[in-house]
Amino acid sequence: MIHITMDIDWAPEAVIEDTLSLFESHGVCCTLFATHASRVLSELNSDLFEVGLHPNFNPLLGGGGGDITSIIRSLRELYPGAKGIRSHSLTQSTPVLDLFAKEGMLYDANQFMPYQRNLQPFRLWNGMIRVPFNWEDDVHMMYGKSFADLGLKLEDDQLFVLNFHPVHVYLNTETLARYEQAKVHYQDAGQLLGYRNRSEVPGTRDALLQVLEFIRSGKHRSTTLKNWMHEWQAEN
Repeated sequence: MIHITMDIDWAPEAVIEDTLSLFESHGVCCTLFATHASRVLSELNSDLFEVGLHPNFNPLLGGGGGDITSIIRSLRELYPGAKGIRSHSLTQSTPVLDLFAKEGMLYDANQFMPYQRNLQPFRLWNGMIRVPFNWEDDVHMMYGKSFADLGLKLEDDQLFVLNFHPVHVYLNTETLARYEQAKVHYQDAGQLLGYRNRSEVPGTRDALLQVLEFIRSGKHRSTTLKNWMHEWQAEN
């Protein structure tokens, strides 16, 4: 089973739309973790897409104003149907996980295990389910790996939970150097397009398309994390 997730990370509407069009054209599901108000995310086809929360607690670590609960609730007001959560930068702690449960989250997706096999969800002490993931586009770049090989044997009968970012899909980022050059134009989709990787070196977009084709071929089942967690609860 392959599940694809996406951390929105304040991407502009055109960049989000571009990425989601790839899922729509392949008929593949995706779970999107939202950072902000977005018309595109509010009008999604719920048969293909789920919107979870992607709160940013990092300013609090530097002594900024606000509190964890208010940050979660402000996002929940935008996406009241959200049942899943993954913190920006994976910021978490035991008290934070308890707050997630208190705010009605069904599952948490903060456990990152790069390239690991034999993933399994598990239940936390507070009743939430923890969903690990084993691949992420920017971390793949940090390892200095080529997008010609994701470092996972997708043909195996295993659980894979992959995480992408719309900006890297849009740029077809193959190295962090490309992103660093482009990010000054982060909110301008037209300017970003000029930085897209169009070379023969495979990038993030190429990798995503490869995975989508693999899923569409019927070799793996895919659904949203929320639907999968409902199934998992019924069996466990």
